Amino acid sequence: MNAAKTDKLTCESCGKEFSCGAKIGKCWCFEVDLKTETSAQLRENFKNCLCQNCLENLAANYTNKMNKIIS
Repeated sequence: MNAAKTDKLTCESCGKEFSCGAKIGKCWCFEVDLKTETSAQLRENFKNCLCQNCLENLAANYTNKMNKIIS
């Protein structure tokens, strides 16, 4: 990803700086599988996107939570 075309953001969850390419349509976050409930939770709690680690952890935690309920 070309850093010159990406935005530098600070993750609201952990404080880490990261690059976001959403405005140019090429961002790693497009590859993260978020369930509807997880997306709603993000919109309720954060103004901006989270860093890759936090976003992937949130997606995984929701999946793990649902697997425990189903089991």
